[in-house]
Amino acid sequence: MKKFLFSVYLLLGSLCASAQVSVISVTDEDKHSTKSDFTHTFEYYILPKATTSKTQQDTVQVGKCQATRIGRRWFATAAHCVEKACKNGCTIQLDLIEGNISALAQAEHTPQKPVVFIKPDFSYNIFVKNDLALLKLDLDRLPFTYYRRGGQNGKLRIGLSKQEFEKIAAKDSRLRSALYRVKSPTFPPILVFDKGNYILDRKISVISIFDGVRAVKKDPYAVHYIKALDFAYTKNFGVRRGMSGSGVMSNTGEFLGIISGIFQISKATSDGKMAAQPENEWFMFFAFNQSAIDFMKEVMGSDFYKLDLKDAYPNYVRKSRRNYTDIVNRMNDFYKKGQVPNS
Repeated sequence: MKKFLFSVYLLLGSLCASAQVSVISVTDEDKHSTKSDFTHTFEYYILPKATTSKTQQDTVQVGKCQATRIGRRWFATAAHCVEKACKNGCTIQLDLIEGNISALAQAEHTPQKPVVFIKPDFSYNIFVKNDLALLKLDLDRLPFTYYRRGGQNGKLRIGLSKQEFEKIAAKDSRLRSALYRVKSPTFPPILVFDKGNYILDRKISVISIFDGVRAVKKDPYAVHYIKALDFAYTKNFGVRRGMSGSGVMSNTGEFLGIISGIFQISKATSDGKMAAQPENEWFMFFAFNQSAIDFMKEVMGSDFYKLDLKDAYPNYVRKSRRNYTDIVNRMNDFYKKGQVPNS
């Protein structure tokens, strides 16, 4: 019998040493095919409390992830992006605009005045499941700082005054449109999984955002949801480190879940070690379920009732004939042995 070795890892963002459910059928299948469809998704940086001094905050980017806007004041992201970095306080810097000229919305999180909310049952030792956090970022009230990207790969921030930014925006219609979309947002409906094992009757896509450069990645493979693990998986189609926290979107416009991790399957070499290249690689993402909805309801208060929630079954998924016992047993074995990394 062939021997295989398995490895799992979280897609951490460069962290140092992180209502009623409605049933509505949607037939528009052109959404989330281009980067202009992802106006609800943003790149953000996480600076732990120890690195937020005035002399450091513009040069030290301790963490990088992505988040999807679900309400006027609320963003969904991965818990593993922020749980450790923000435990004792942190600064969240949300990058608002694609291109050379951008703006940062900055929020300070402290245990006394939180803006980061972690799903209580999240654990680094349980891969993907419960990997959900909410960011409370009111862009109508938060201070903005403006800058120009420079240096190699656009990683250097060159500060701009508000007057300089407005002068540039007056001549740049693209920049004005991007800022308008930030101030007048649209929010995707959220698909809720909970009752069984399913195969998605939609295609999915995600957006990659690195230093203001956006690129859409589309999944040509089948997507499976496993109730026992509370996550969905598909063959990896280009998801990589730094994209954690971004929304997994359907081609009919629904928000399905959060980019969380990768599962690698590798053949064992003759000496029993893992092969240099994995034979297969699966992309696994946290999928919204009733537990997630209950958490969101508790944290968001009255804002929760403005969410557009849709049942996954029967309009968006079909029941799977597989029982997924092989995957469930493999993951449970990892959990028991503590083989899933803590960071």
